[in-house]
Amino acid sequence: KFILGIYMEFRNASNLLELKASYQILTKLEEAYPDFYDWYWNKVVPGILTKQDQLILAYIKNELVGISILKNNPNEKKLRALRITEKFQSKGYGLYLIDESLKRLETDKPLCSVSNKMIDDYSRIFINRYKFDLTYVYKNLYTKDSLEYEFNGQRELKNKTNY
Repeated sequence: KFILGIYMEFRNASNLLELKASYQILTKLEEAYPDFYDWYWNKVVPGILTKQDQLILAYIKNELVGISILKNNPNEKKLRALRITEKFQSKGYGLYLIDESLKRLETDKPLCSVSNKMIDDYSRIFINRYKFDLTYVYKNLYTKDSLEYEFNGQRELKNKTNY
């Protein structure tokens, strides 16, 4: 996909080095989600290996720009995580990664949630550009004195391992 005159390539993660590099991009999420390490290595990685989850890697000239983790099954279309590397943030590349994620999920309204620590990074894009619906705000879902904003939900999050 050509973006601003640059070819951006989307690949599915296929090896341990890519999974490790992806985790390193996601480490900031540990601030908002205390069990993030366990969730990634014990839920996401097995899901990727069994093809129940997808890890999309966005590259420009073999340099990793960002990642998206998707849950894509008939019962659940979910954008589980999305991060752009610091070098490429605020340059529009995240929009193309979201577009690719929505295309793969085959929906324009996936379930997703965002911590109050990151809501400023996502709310304008989710609401203004993608028309996501804010369906619920949870208090103390993952950490004490925090809020979790759910978009496009049809049910309340049942437990804190669903992020």
